[in-house]
Amino acid sequence: MKKRVFRIIVLVLIITTVVYFNGGLNMFKNTSTVRAFGDLTVDFHVPPGDPIFTVNNMAPGDPPETRNVDVTNGGTLPRYVAVKAVRTGGLGSDPKLETALDIVIKDGVTPIYGTGSLTGPKTLADFFSESTSENEIKLNIINPGGNKTYIFTVSLPSSAGNDFQSKSVIFDLTFGYITGNNVVINEVYYMVDASKGVDSLKDRGITGPINAKNACKILQQNSTVIKTGVLSSATTGGNTISGNTNSSTNIISGAANSIVNIVIGGSTNQASCLSKLGQNNEWVELFNPTDHDISLKKWGLIDNSGQTTTINANKIIKKGGFALVSKDSSTWSFWNTNGALKVELGKQIGDGLDNAGDHLILKNAQNAEIDRMSWGSDTSGFTPPAINPIVSLGSSTERLTPGFDSDTVSDWLEENPPTPGN
Repeated sequence: MKKRVFRIIVLVLIITTVVYFNGGLNMFKNTSTVRAFGDLTVDFHVPPGDPIFTVNNMAPGDPPETRNVDVTNGGTLPRYVAVKAVRTGGLGSDPKLETALDIVIKDGVTPIYGTGSLTGPKTLADFFSESTSENEIKLNIINPGGNKTYIFTVSLPSSAGNDFQSKSVIFDLTFGYITGNNVVINEVYYMVDASKGVDSLKDRGITGPINAKNACKILQQNSTVIKTGVLSSATTGGNTISGNTNSSTNIISGAANSIVNIVIGGSTNQASCLSKLGQNNEWVELFNPTDHDISLKKWGLIDNSGQTTTINANKIIKKGGFALVSKDSSTWSFWNTNGALKVELGKQIGDGLDNAGDHLILKNAQNAEIDRMSWGSDTSGFTPPAINPIVSLGSSTERLTPGFDSDTVSDWLEENPPTPGN
């Protein structure tokens, strides 16, 4: 069972909100027009010290009051923006005013909380109860350089009776983005395209005795040289004749020689095997969403083979930084990694990342499970178990936003092209 990575909200600002029935509405009071923390900038469009709006004598059935809040992501990573509301006080006993007030939050014209959204109608009391210490109201993702206008609307329905006369509610409103409190698996490249190296042996269909045809690319060179030479010589000079009398004659001839030389140059046949057996260009990207550096020494990755592949080097993943884990450094000749930390294992992860379905478990040096995910036919990486669809050739599976971990399959999407180090 996966150890849950608690989601934490990075505080951007806190503003005091007062709603007062039959006396006044002083909502979203803040101390400056624009406030910033981390990557986010929040603009309330009012001078410093002024409330966002004030309404006197708000009565049941009056038109709703609406104000805009602009949020900009000035960082380099997508951020999942969230908001929290915590009740800090108010006048009047039960029934409290927040049980009657309706709230709607929109992204532009699209409701994302309250009436018209997937959450259904919400009261201010719902807003408080759903903003507990370990939770927040998820709004949506803002990409780097992006901006969202969130529209907050509060209304007192006509059904509210005199029970709420002269009551008020005060609460703090907090903006931020959701991230994790430990290293997470952020992107997995298991469907290796031929232009980016080679896949695992298992995904290449090499499971039994090694066949040279599957294992090697044959490089062959042939050369043959034939040389023929003929040398012939004859000498017949120096002939003499003697004793040419009566019936006997002696003739002595010169020597005659014939020499033939034939030379054949031998052929050469050279063959070499460029082995692909040792190659595996799959990779896994880790992300550190915390505010401190973390050593990955003795951390491990486990796939569905049960084998633990351990990081033996003392690699330090910086706060807000990425680490790219692969068998060896040759993998990164195919990619622009934006200076991310490289972790070479010296061997493949487990028995290779199976294209049809596999899971990954990340454990720390104390062997505690830190993160888990899966894809394809393996549904064990999520709570509840669910299918993370197999990506197309050359794509990766990646988190919606770095560090955001709800333990569900909705955290993941197909990324084409992959983005190692981003």
